[in-house]
Amino acid sequence: MYMIKVKIGKLRNNLSAYLAKVRKGHEVTIYDRETPIGKLVPYEEVFDPFEGATGPEVPGGFKGLHFPRIHVSVDPVKLLREDRDARDDFLFRQLSRRKNNSR
Repeated sequence: MYMIKVKIGKLRNNLSAYLAKVRKGHEVTIYDRETPIGKLVPYEEVFDPFEGATGPEVPGGFKGLHFPRIHVSVDPVKLLREDRDARDDFLFRQLSRRKNNSR
C-alpha cells in the first residue's frame, strides 16, 4: 500500500482508475498545482453504538435504570429581568459613590 499524488485535471479524467486504486487500499492525495487539497482514502467501517437507535432509548449500560423526570416552572424572562435589575442597581451605587468621592 502506498500513497499516490495526483492533480485535479488528471484525477477528473481518470477518476475510475484512481477509485480502483483506493479500493485496493491505496491513498490518493489530490493537488491543486503544488498545494495538497484533499485525500481519497479507503473506507473503514467504524463501530457506532447508536447506529439504528430510534427514539429515546437508553444505551446499553444504562438499561434498567430509571431517572425521575424533573418538572420546574421557571419564567426565564423574569429571571433575566431580576438579574439585570440587580446588576443595574449595583452599577448605579458604584457610580454614585464615585461621584460623591470626587467632590
